[in-house]
Amino acid sequence: GLTFFLSYAILAAVLGMLQFGYNTGVINAPEQNIEHFMKDVYKARYGEDLSDDSARGLYSIAVSIFALGGMLGGFGGGTVANKFGRKGGLLLNNVLGITGACLMWCTKIANSYEILFFGRFIIGVNCGLNTSLVPMYISEIAPLNLRGGLGTVNQLAVTVGLLLSQVLGIEQILGTNDGWPLLLGLAVCPALLQLVLLPICPESPRYLLITKQWEEEARKALRRLRASNQVEEDIEEMRAEERAQQAEASISTMELICSPTLRTPLIIGVVMQLSQQLSGINA
Repeated sequence: GLTFFLSYAILAAVLGMLQFGYNTGVINAPEQNIEHFMKDVYKARYGEDLSDDSARGLYSIAVSIFALGGMLGGFGGGTVANKFGRKGGLLLNNVLGITGACLMWCTKIANSYEILFFGRFIIGVNCGLNTSLVPMYISEIAPLNLRGGLGTVNQLAVTVGLLLSQVLGIEQILGTNDGWPLLLGLAVCPALLQLVLLPICPESPRYLLITKQWEEEARKALRRLRASNQVEEDIEEMRAEERAQQAEASISTMELICSPTLRTPLIIGVVMQLSQQLSGINA
């Protein structure tokens, strides 16, 4: 069942997805303030006025470079998870989160919009890694009967992050010429909070058992998460999963695309992802 320590571990991990939601939406509200800042910096440097179109172009870079970093982080998620572990990868990833948030916070002090671009890129890599590491960690620590339900916590955290960013970004709070660097810099809070909460959580039992072959460590982690000594069923389930993985033949991307038997599930997966993105929810 849903024990206290399992709930705690999920809360600590899901802060990474709150970070993702916050940074996805936070740049939208202070658009005009950021463009004015860019115009001021440009005039101070070159003694010329920056046109509205050029300012909008620079602002667009600040928005879109986050997605570029996210793509890079997303591709690297599996490698990081296997090398450092799910929990270890999340802890290391917070270094990127804190660095990116501090860079964005210091943009106005440094009087440089390039610092904003760099900070957004770094925080994008952080969020891309979170989108791989957080669902992986949660699904691997959750018992089988709760795995589907607990998987939805990720999306809930994303939407909470989006909501927070939009509320804090209104003009009456931090959506001002002086407040927007702090608004962006508040992304440091989820990273710092996760650094405090996550260390006492166990590593993923599946990672310990299957990847590292540390059976006793996996048992200890399961006992803490399940608040019970009866963990043999979980161990056997992971063993069965390992055997099934080893029995599966690996195929290339071209073989996946050309396989008649896999074509229907492939099309379903692609259409579902396109439907989510083209629905406009992120916009």
